[in-house]
Amino acid sequence: MRTAFIYSKDFAKSKPPKGHPWLAGRSEVTYELCKRLDLFDRDWVRIYEPKPARSEDLFAFHTSEYIDLLKEANKGISKEEWLRYGLGTTECPVYKGLYDYHALAAGATLLASELIERDEADIVFSPTGGFHHAGKDFAAGFCYINDIVLAAQKWLNHGKRILYIDLDAHHGDQVQAAFYNTSKVMFISFHESPKTLFPFKTGIETEIGQGRGKGYTINVPLLENTTDEEFLWAFEKIFPPVAQSFKPDLVMALLGADVLFSDPFSHLQLTNGSISQAVESILRVSPKLLALGSGGYVLENIARAWTLAWATMNGLGPREEDYMLFGGMFWGDGLSSLKDRPRFVPDSLKEKVKNETNRVVCAIEDNVFPILEIKP
Repeated sequence: MRTAFIYSKDFAKSKPPKGHPWLAGRSEVTYELCKRLDLFDRDWVRIYEPKPARSEDLFAFHTSEYIDLLKEANKGISKEEWLRYGLGTTECPVYKGLYDYHALAAGATLLASELIERDEADIVFSPTGGFHHAGKDFAAGFCYINDIVLAAQKWLNHGKRILYIDLDAHHGDQVQAAFYNTSKVMFISFHESPKTLFPFKTGIETEIGQGRGKGYTINVPLLENTTDEEFLWAFEKIFPPVAQSFKPDLVMALLGADVLFSDPFSHLQLTNGSISQAVESILRVSPKLLALGSGGYVLENIARAWTLAWATMNGLGPREEDYMLFGGMFWGDGLSSLKDRPRFVPDSLKEKVKNETNRVVCAIEDNVFPILEIKP
């Protein structure tokens, strides 16, 4: 096993407008916590510093006109006519250095992909990545450049099959749109229901792809108040059999920290333990794994969830007996202290969530599994 962590101190230099929720220090806090816990001090671990993606790299998905606008927006001066490109909104404000930051994030994801392609790593984690709402010629949902589609396109150009698993609280709408008509990318997204969360218009279980891509898009919308129990039940029902059937050359995984119960931008009740358990399942079926951070709007959540995920990727996760001893406390320097306490919700809410989760899973088993020749 060879693992790589993508990190640059330049990410933390980005300064979104005051009051904007995006936390540019996400890589910094994750790197520092991993370092403090000696998670880089292993023979098989390497740390790589990315360079900004080149314009020609970005043209693999984005229009040249849009990239030119982003470069101009980098000066921090907005124009009213840019609103039709999603630039200058409260979601995606124009600020000094925005292109520098997002080009570096795209460069980090492309470097991660290249390390796997060059057979220099089996598992790569780039915390500042996963901008799944950016469209071909527009910004949305805090996302300006779609690093996921750019990296996936490079692999597709080499004839590889990609399994994309999105565990962010928000539906990966623009990644879905990019590959909705192909059978070369298996898109799976677990996210809060669009009835209660952005982007609101996409992500229901009946969206299963079209044309040659029919059956190669799977959406699992989760009701607000979904806990680890319901999420992990649905995950194990769907992800392993689909992965085994699809036989990918590469797995791309988004590990959004905004699924956690204490995140202000979702209504789910998950703990970081469910993320690490999902990572364990993902690792079992991944010939190669490219993991990205994606959403998360509390720095402590981000640091603990992604450090725990990185430990899991390296086979260094906390022992179960340590977790039981410490009870998932928030203090201490050990790995066991990273895990959240179990999250409890009233039985009346759990029953509603269980029924809806079962309905969604059954719909996928009825409508998608036969196309993929999977027996439930």
